[in-house]
Amino acid sequence: MLGWKLFGSGLNTLQVASMCQDVGTAISAAGTTQGTATALTNILNGITTAAAGSGVVLYAGSAGDCQLVYNGGASAVNVYPPSGAKINGLATNAPHLLATNTTCEYWFLSATQLIGVLSA
Repeated sequence: MLGWKLFGSGLNTLQVASMCQDVGTAISAAGTTQGTATALTNILNGITTAAAGSGVVLYAGSAGDCQLVYNGGASAVNVYPPSGAKINGLATNAPHLLATNTTCEYWFLSATQLIGVLSA
């Protein structure tokens, strides 16, 4: 969706941001557990710094929501689901390992079940 078209219709910044895909760049993965990982708050997320064993955690979504994560860091990143949820067939709260130079779309089937669709 093109934000400038929405601004032209008279919507305010917050309304436009909630309808458009917001982007987070220069994200640093941190922490080694779901509770200490960097919280992702954007729809499109670009990780640029990733130490071995570091991670990010997806926001708590609902059915139909999607979050994209690109790992441009030096190491693989643990991508944690929101608390109480699981990604694909992994255990509840278990991280999905996202390799370097890889993107994954995380789609919410429900608030507790996500599916990850990996790039090539």
